[in-house]
Amino acid sequence: MIKKDFIQRHFDELAKVIAAVLKLKNDFKTIEAEAKINDFANDFLGISFDEILAIEDNLIQFLIKDKSFTLVHFKLMEDLLYHKYLIKPADKNLKEITLTVLKYVSKNDTNYLFERIDRINELTA
Repeated sequence: MIKKDFIQRHFDELAKVIAAVLKLKNDFKTIEAEAKINDFANDFLGISFDEILAIEDNLIQFLIKDKSFTLVHFKLMEDLLYHKYLIKPADKNLKEITLTVLKYVSKNDTNYLFERIDRINELTA
């Protein structure tokens, strides 16, 4: 079981990364923004986005079985994927994977978040 202080540290780091990514995106430094997201994924999720985007079937099951992902991992990943999608909105594969993760977290998380539902609606529109 992951300790609460460990989880909080992950979300604190995620908040810092997302803030930096938004600033870089606003400054039209998309390569640097993507690099920050990729670094966080490697460091805190133990998998690169290249690996995630290469998974063709059963993404959720693969991450649970082969990478021992918990709901906390998916919650971190949903924000990373969504912000990566905002940088590359034309990437259909990224959009589908983001939507898959958002729907999985929405279905399995006991916390109802309007932001998550808004993101799902945005991606399905």
